[in-house]
Amino acid sequence: MNQYEATTHFIGQSTILSIADERATGEAYCLAHHVTVDGEKRRLMVAALRYLDTFVKLDGSWLFAERLLYVDWLEQRSLSWTASP
Repeated sequence: MNQYEATTHFIGQSTILSIADERATGEAYCLAHHVTVDGEKRRLMVAALRYLDTFVKLDGSWLFAERLLYVDWLEQRSLSWTASP
């Protein structure tokens, strides 16, 4: 993530797909925005991501046991704005 000047992630549509005893699975969708700067050039990469998650209940709390990342699509574009001070 250090290669980006700025990042923003919008996470939504989280769904629990299955739950049994102390294990569960779910899916979450994310739009990730990453800005890179190379001299005067600024570029934006937008990625549509999906996370397939496995959860485990431990001492009464639900925790992530595994998270798999899938990239559905990427878009790259130039940015025409300049950052304000």
